[in-house]
Amino acid sequence: MAEKIVQLAPLLGLIDAPFMNAIAKVGGFDEIFAPYMLADERSIPKPQVITRRFSEIGKHVNLVPQLLSNNANAFVAMANILYDLGYPKVNWNMGCPIKFVVEKGRGAALLRNLQQLERLLDDTISRLKPELSVKIRIGFDSSEEFPGIIDVFNKFKLNELIVHSRTAIQQYSGEPYRQTFIDSAGSSLNPIVYNGDITCAAEANISLPNLKGYMIGRGAISNPHIGLQIKNLPINNAPTFKQFATEITRWYCARNSLNRLKELWKYFAKRFDNPNEVFAKLQTINNSEKFCETVESLF
Repeated sequence: MAEKIVQLAPLLGLIDAPFMNAIAKVGGFDEIFAPYMLADERSIPKPQVITRRFSEIGKHVNLVPQLLSNNANAFVAMANILYDLGYPKVNWNMGCPIKFVVEKGRGAALLRNLQQLERLLDDTISRLKPELSVKIRIGFDSSEEFPGIIDVFNKFKLNELIVHSRTAIQQYSGEPYRQTFIDSAGSSLNPIVYNGDITCAAEANISLPNLKGYMIGRGAISNPHIGLQIKNLPINNAPTFKQFATEITRWYCARNSLNRLKELWKYFAKRFDNPNEVFAKLQTINNSEKFCETVESLF
């Protein structure tokens, strides 16, 4: 059986260039997905704009760009620009459940009307230069929608279908429908990637013949070594958690980006014996220099 790949989820508002750069040094992640860019027919960015967007991401990062769109022409235009810039694979975000995204008919909203979804895919895929990866939810209102969603994607050839095993209405809370995924994902003719609350290597234990691997989100923030652990690779030579968290902290402190940093430290704090106390201490600090000093003292 081929080794399962491990992907880093594109957590908008949490995972940015410094995180990508740091976790790529740790190792264990085959691909790192960038937070989405909007593909809108009225405003297709020039190649140099896209290049600037990724300019702080190191060359050692195997980056997969992600697009958010409900327009075939816009998606094709941006995906083909990305291919020409050197990205052989592009991900289509059909899973974002955030209200303002869904209200615009994008993200998980595309799963509401499967006939319309099929027409959109049919109008898109034959014109794409890059390989297409798609990220979805297990359903919009109910996990019972999952088999019908798979049937639609079975009509097309994808690089992979990444399934967040929550419904859109669950957002990011509640239990994922892991068993529903296991029961139905085997019918996919495309390789499947499981996503949903994997926080340790022991939870990456799904056995399906078409399972390509796992996408890790929040679990990778508190445990950057999880990719290595899933692959049963040694972590002795990888940067330690202290080195990982300190590098990111210094990067954001140098740019006075404390709000983003505090969001990350909600997860970093879980690595300490007294996580609530650690986060409470950092949450009240509004000076970058003091924040950095406090983090150093924690270790």
